[in-house]
Amino acid sequence: MLRDAMSASPATNALRFAPGEMPQDAETNPLVDVDPTPSSAGLVLAPKAMEELNEIVEERDHIDKLQLAGVAPTRTLLLSGPPGVGKSLAARWLAEHIDLPLVSLDLASVVSSYLGSSGRNIKSVLHYAQTGPCVLLLDEFDAVAKRRDDDTDIGELKRIVNVLLVELDRWSETSLLVAATNHPQLLDPAIGRRFDRWIDLALPGPQERRLILGHLANDQSDSTVLDIVSDLLDGVSGSEIVRVWELAKRRSILRGSSIDDELLEEVLWRHTEPGPVRDRAWLLASSRLGLSARQIAHRAHVTHPTVSAALRRQKELTNG
Repeated sequence: MLRDAMSASPATNALRFAPGEMPQDAETNPLVDVDPTPSSAGLVLAPKAMEELNEIVEERDHIDKLQLAGVAPTRTLLLSGPPGVGKSLAARWLAEHIDLPLVSLDLASVVSSYLGSSGRNIKSVLHYAQTGPCVLLLDEFDAVAKRRDDDTDIGELKRIVNVLLVELDRWSETSLLVAATNHPQLLDPAIGRRFDRWIDLALPGPQERRLILGHLANDQSDSTVLDIVSDLLDGVSGSEIVRVWELAKRRSILRGSSIDDELLEEVLWRHTEPGPVRDRAWLLASSRLGLSARQIAHRAHVTHPTVSAALRRQKELTNG
């Protein structure tokens, strides 16, 4: 396997972790963050996206078979999608499962802080990531890989695109380069074509939201509550689900209350559209939190008869 071959490589080919050997800015601050043993606990993606990530790991585990056929493994990967869907965590997942250190560079901060030497800094990071096997994460990729026909950008950013084009073309199969962007439409078309794979990560669907909540709850919550909360959090990112859970957990500790109750209190009033999801949520607010129809109406900013009718409908459905 690739990881066995890497462990047998001479020490000179190992990624250099010493602070003095890592790429630095003009003020001798490290440009990258290096995690020798990345962990990706809690990653939940749509089945198709997970299938592609697993394929990349399988390629690395059977690289000898690919090489015998004259085929290279995936060397470069572009991850796109809205904020909070798991792009950075997916890079960590790859590094963990390929058993390689993770080298991370936030391109937006490099450009904003060191504009005059951005190209040189980025190039030094790319070269550093090939001193030994690793997974290199280029976060906020659209900060530098913008379309070269954008007249609002200064010349240096356009020169950086040219640097990236060259580096992507000759990227070694020993390391895996992962670029992440929230705005793929801003990327220069020539950049997009240079990646071996492009995986678009969508907001979590019903199954993914429920899996995230189940992982956070660790079988300690009422499944009915988690089902309702999952429905009420439709359209939010995985990171937002984690944020809501952590908020409910803190409140439950401070108030000595049930985390399920705090979770319901936090999300119950987010869903205002009439329908089964809202009806089930209101019934749970009545049965579990002990809220009257008038209290629910006040918090949901609807009329009392609206709540009463919704509760009646849901009870009829529940009772068959």
